[in-house]
Amino acid sequence: MKSALINPQDRPWLVHVAETAAMTIKRTGEQGTVNKLIEALDRDRFVLYAQPIKLVASSTGNSDYQEIFIRFLDEEEKLLPPGGFFPILESYNLMSMLDRWVVNRVIRWLLAKRKTQGNWNAPRCGINLSNDSISDAEFSRFIKEQLQTSMAPPGKLAFEVSEADAGAHAITLKRLIAALKPLGCGFALTGYSGEFVPVELLQALGIDFVKIDSHILTNIHPDDSGFARAKSIHRTCQATGICTIGEFVEQPETLEKLKELGVDYAQGYGIARPEPLT
Repeated sequence: MKSALINPQDRPWLVHVAETAAMTIKRTGEQGTVNKLIEALDRDRFVLYAQPIKLVASSTGNSDYQEIFIRFLDEEEKLLPPGGFFPILESYNLMSMLDRWVVNRVIRWLLAKRKTQGNWNAPRCGINLSNDSISDAEFSRFIKEQLQTSMAPPGKLAFEVSEADAGAHAITLKRLIAALKPLGCGFALTGYSGEFVPVELLQALGIDFVKIDSHILTNIHPDDSGFARAKSIHRTCQATGICTIGEFVEQPETLEKLKELGVDYAQGYGIARPEPLT
């Protein structure tokens, strides 16, 4: 597959965003940092990790879903978490650039694995989307081009959006889902509590997966409100064909409660830790 990040003519979206950033950056103290992050994208100084999301009924088997995480490899070869660079990219509306880089690299990984392992069952890869990408009218076109030119396995991309972001950008998110679902892309709401997006609207948005908020699942017991809330979310999702995922599962007791509730998947350090994608 031809890389979308080889030179300026092959990556017009990166050049465009970089030019926009240059015009909007006011604080010279951050100019160098922003340029460094843009250069890091071009030189693959970011690293992708994947955390398996397991079927609750068989938490030790192979996963058909994994969430993708990103880290920044600095000059000292140290991996920096998103908190070290997300705020800067967000302040200059550059997150869509990072999201596109992640999509490009995940597709390349899928193709490389399929080439070396012909009978490999590729997992669905959950890619977190920023507000910039949700609101970017060109983002869906970029995804379509990436899928069409690469001939990537269909249905292996799932885009994850926080419930709060979905509530704040419901109209543009619905447009994005309508454009990409026919291509096989899935969509998940993370940190779901029902506070910003009522369960009744999940199907109308076109959501495929709901990640039940960790605060609901923390120390859940049959007689507390968290258990009842998780049960209500799962039952409503189940009735509309939406899969549920318990996120940030760390204790065996929590996994047992998820099984009792009938939740479909589980994710967290108690299930599997993130590992380098490559």
